Amino acid sequence: MYPSETLVKISGKDSKAMADQLTTVSELRFLNKIGEVTSKEMENIEQAIRLQLDL
Repeated sequence: MYPSETLVKISGKDSKAMADQLTTVSELRFLNKIGEVTSKEMENIEQAIRLQLDL
């Protein structure tokens, strides 16, 4: 796991959020919801993004 990545669970499976592959997309492109991140996972994602963007 790199510093710009963090573990998340999606549909019960271990996955990773990769802050080094940030992009923007329209909400209209989202067809199916596959899961939610916990508040702790979101904190870890935010920390990885801050690290990647040097904030």
